[in-house]
Amino acid sequence: MAQKITSGLALRQLQQAQQAMKKVRKGLVQIREADPADRPQLAETLLKAGWETLNRTYRDLAAIPLDAATEEVMLRQIAVQRYATALLVRLRRLVRNDLEGLGGPDDDEE
Repeated sequence: MAQKITSGLALRQLQQAQQAMKKVRKGLVQIREADPADRPQLAETLLKAGWETLNRTYRDLAAIPLDAATEEVMLRQIAVQRYATALLVRLRRLVRNDLEGLGGPDDDEE
């Protein structure tokens, strides 16, 4: 039986999604700082993990029913969508091998 999504559950899922994306973003910074010989393997692993995280995030966003979409949930959705977009931009830069565009240690303030 599927669990009914309440506003509280939606907020928890959105928080978990953002935490998962933060882990990927921290990994992107580590790629830039890694030994150049290790970068291709790390990049491929992180690209897959990042893509799966984005897929899960967008599924969670789409699964929130209207009756759970309180103002607080909607504001959190906006924040999570912005964070997901920023992650997608960085994954694209990773594919293009633009290591400088992956972000820095202080870049995780969103």
